Amino acid sequence: MADRPGAAEVSLSAEAISLRLGGRLVLDRVSATVSAGEVHALVGPNGAGKSTLLRTMSGEDKPEHGQVGIDGQPLDRFHARGLALRRSVMVQSAAIAFDFFVEEVLAMGWLGGAARTASEQAVASKAVVHACRVNHLLGRRFRTLSGGERQRVHFARALLQVWRPKPVPQDGASESRYMLLDEPTSSLDLGHEGLVLRLARRAAENGVGVLVVLHDLDLAARFADQLTLLVDGTVWAQGPPREVLTSNALSRAYGTPVEVEWIDRLDRLVVCAV
Repeated sequence: MADRPGAAEVSLSAEAISLRLGGRLVLDRVSATVSAGEVHALVGPNGAGKSTLLRTMSGEDKPEHGQVGIDGQPLDRFHARGLALRRSVMVQSAAIAFDFFVEEVLAMGWLGGAARTASEQAVASKAVVHACRVNHLLGRRFRTLSGGERQRVHFARALLQVWRPKPVPQDGASESRYMLLDEPTSSLDLGHEGLVLRLARRAAENGVGVLVVLHDLDLAARFADQLTLLVDGTVWAQGPPREVLTSNALSRAYGTPVEVEWIDRLDRLVVCAV
């Protein structure tokens, strides 16, 4: 491995990646960067390539062209354990093959994540379980949980894997960590979707880079620092929410009239189809 990166290189990045699945070009020269300490949301219509891009940036899918790297190092230079120390992944529907207890699913996070002493693991687990409000699920079999409860447990597991209790300077002195979340709020009610994204936001404030696929553009506007708007496997727009979420761009991307308005009382954008 090379020397530790400088602050400008502390990122998870995809550079001009292309990928075919089933003979279809699903990503066409896509570039995206998730800096440590920021939330980057992937948005766009169904079939745009959002989940495929996230999987490719996680290392699950290998691009035909282009490269994905962490802090300037290609993903293929990391062994499985090394990659697990640097990033956690929450997919849309994570199948659990065995009838695990909730606490055993959570333990997969610290088993795959950064090395900790037993006492550090206990402190981290308690903090994450409390923050994610899954205390009452401990002792239950994972398969008995509702869809939303399972989603929150998987989010807690991913958060635990990259957990940082306090901010870390992004100066290259500490190894960066990343969370990749594919539609983490799809089965959640209003209260819990806000909770999950606030925790993702807090993780970013503590130095974790967060890449998240979101269908709800209001949530993307509220919680993300940067957005990538994908359509048909290509990047249509990238940048801060106020630059990407425009009525013209969204109406074209989604094929329906979309209005975007800044609400001073809420201090954020509001997006709605009309």
